[in-house]
Order: sequence, then C-alpha cells, then structure tokens
Amino acid sequence: MSTLLQWSTVLSPILGVIAIITALFIARHSSRDAEKQIKAIYNLLDVFVAAQNPNMMVAKKQYEQQMAQLDEQIKEAKEEFEIVNPFFGRGGALINDIEYLEEKNQQKQHIDDLLRQRKELENQLDLIQSYLDKVKK
Repeated sequence: MSTLLQWSTVLSPILGVIAIITALFIARHSSRDAEKQIKAIYNLLDVFVAAQNPNMMVAKKQYEQQMAQLDEQIKEAKEEFEIVNPFFGRGGALINDIEYLEEKNQQKQHIDDLLRQRKELENQLDLIQSYLDKVKK
C-alpha cells in the first residue's frame, strides 16, 4: 500500500503538469480567445495544486511518523550494539567468541538496514518538501 501511495504521490503532479503544458500549448496556438483560455488554464493549475497539497501533506505526515519510528529503532539498535560482552576474548571458549562476533555482525547489518531505510524516507520527504516549496512560490 505504501508503494502505491509513493507512486501516486510522485506521478500525480507529473501527469497534471503534462496535461497543463499540453493545454497551454494548444491554447497558445488557437487564435480565438487565447488569452482567456490561458487564464482559465492558470486557474485550473491553481485548483490542481490546491487539490494536491492535502495529499502531499498526508504523505509528508506519514513519512515523518515513519522517520520517528525508525529513529527510535536505530537508537535502540545502536545501544544494543554498543553493549560489550565482558568475557569476549579473555581466553574463554572460542565458540562463544565466534557466536559473539556473529551476533555483533548481525546487529551491525540491522543498523545499516535501518539507516538505509531512513535515507530513503529522507529522500521522499525532500521531494515532497521541494514540491511544496515550488507550489508556494
């Protein structure tokens, strides 16, 4: 479901802009009432942008919530990773040391996965914010 929301968030403005550009192109090449048509299209553009903002704001809010959850998970994973086994490397059983290192590698991989997810969310939020900034101009 989130993939569908992402694609609709990205494609909806693009399709709207293509439609508006096409309409502007046609309007400029028609000789009758071209100025009125262009003004009407600009008004439609304003309506289109206003209609897209609520969807963008909902998507932005969802991404921000996911970001907060990921930040908490990253914090917990880092704290768990930083816990050191006091018996590691002290002449104990070699099997225990190997298991400890495997566990630390898995923890590190989990942290890397969470950080990668966070980066993807940051990119989505940046795209939404840049779109909203363009709309406000």
